[in-house]
Amino acid sequence: MFFFFFLCLIIYFKNYSSFLNSLLILESISLILFFFLLVFFFYCFSLKVLLFYFVFIVCDSALGLSILVKSIKFYGYMSFRSMNLSMF
Repeated sequence: MFFFFFLCLIIYFKNYSSFLNSLLILESISLILFFFLLVFFFYCFSLKVLLFYFVFIVCDSALGLSILVKSIKFYGYMSFRSMNLSMF
């Protein structure tokens, strides 16, 4: 599990220019942390913190997906790499 986590981090920093790949890799890192916390909190019998973390993951992924769809819809995929965050 830790190997896959570090592999995702390396791929994220290597392909930083591709926004879609960055979002997908960050989502997989969040899910890896979720499963790690699930195992950890299952033994401690405290799943409330895990529920709050899962709600945070869902909100974060919905926000990232909406920004991705908005930017591709209005600016197109070809000019997507030359954009900066001040356009939003």
